[in-house]
Amino acid sequence: MKRLTTLAVAILGFHAPAIAGELAIDVTGIRSSDGRVLLALHQERADISFPDDRGAVAGVWMNAVAGTLSLVFPELAEGRYAVSVMHDENDDGVLDANLLGVPTEGYGFSNDASGLMGPPDFDDASVVIGDEPVHAVITLRY
Repeated sequence: MKRLTTLAVAILGFHAPAIAGELAIDVTGIRSSDGRVLLALHQERADISFPDDRGAVAGVWMNAVAGTLSLVFPELAEGRYAVSVMHDENDDGVLDANLLGVPTEGYGFSNDASGLMGPPDFDDASVVIGDEPVHAVITLRY
């Protein structure tokens, strides 16, 4: 009986995130085939500001292709996600910026969100993943 009770508690008490859907991303406006493009998938965290890399739950480096790149993040748990993208044209692993801190390499966010004097808020860039696939287009800014 103890074993059956333990099993019932384990089953009823276990709340694994439901695998809900996928997020398909098209990154447009890539100006050259130089370097690589990083797509980072983020979930909101109270202790980390978006788009800090420490909040990323997945990331993919792809060789740059002038025009459009596409990627699918499959089998995501239900919830809100945001995507940040950077075109690292000189392939140094950093989003280069000028003396004023304005990026000199391509960047973008889901919902084509933009911030005032910095990156957008997570809420502005977030998409909701549920049972249906979600498609987002991100246009890079240079």
